Amino acid sequence: MQSEESLYPISVVEQETGISKELLRMWERRYEFPVPERDGSGNRLYSRSQIERLQNINKLLAAGYRPGFVVGADEEKLDRLLEELPDSSTSNITPGESPLLEDLWESLRLRDFRTHRRLLRQQLTAEGVRQFITQIAAPLQQRLSRAELDDSLPGFSLQIATEQILETLALAIAMLPPPDAKALQIVLANLPGENRPLELQMTRTLLLSSGADVLFLGNEPDMEEVLACLHHCAVPVLLIAISAASVSATTQQAIARLRREMPAQSTLWLSGSGAEEIDEEGGEPRFRRLRELLEAVQSWQNPPRTS
Repeated sequence: MQSEESLYPISVVEQETGISKELLRMWERRYEFPVPERDGSGNRLYSRSQIERLQNINKLLAAGYRPGFVVGADEEKLDRLLEELPDSSTSNITPGESPLLEDLWESLRLRDFRTHRRLLRQQLTAEGVRQFITQIAAPLQQRLSRAELDDSLPGFSLQIATEQILETLALAIAMLPPPDAKALQIVLANLPGENRPLELQMTRTLLLSSGADVLFLGNEPDMEEVLACLHHCAVPVLLIAISAASVSATTQQAIARLRREMPAQSTLWLSGSGAEEIDEEGGEPRFRRLRELLEAVQSWQNPPRTS
């Protein structure tokens, strides 16, 4: 039975989504989406809802997600991932709207890395740590992820840009006052396979800017070292940052191990787009957005007074 929706040829889909005909055909074979209808001559025809879903998939690919994770995902999962993309709750501007971000991008395009570094540091000084991360570092990281997919910048430029943002975050941390003796102490870690050091450092810097005392073991630390730190340092909170793109059976096993072997005085927190993909057996707090995480830190450090 033919669909009542309007149907569009593959050339229209390519024009509206920016996804090539060849890639659409490959996804159809590999991920079973999009599966088109056919006209009398066997030509592919796509519905408006398929086009809109492809546009959403394109947004997630630009944000750094891999095709194998998002192309075959159901609508509910796509909606959850889309909610994690930077918006007005985490950033007031986007790369296309910010003259400074355009200047940063132009410096990378011209291989003018000195200017790129200078602009980053100037903005940190002018805006402060939190504004720098939410309005500059996070949107720029998204644009770098898009460039990695479409090859609009060479690999060495992407690497240098990432390292210069990390440099600036290190300067941001150095600008912050030391945590108060009563500050919430948090061990921050991610799990093997994440490989998102820039996002992890942004989380670390924002937590420090909120007054938390962050113990950081580096990118993808050995779980033995994480557990040893918890047992020897009596830290109240272990925060595991998890991206939806990295969730796997290995991730679930690592979380299960932490639940079993963490000391009783430590609480496990999960943050990031992958937090809700973890089974709910442990009942841990889950923070999909950094804003929610920072609010939880503030609530811990400043509990409401009882009359």
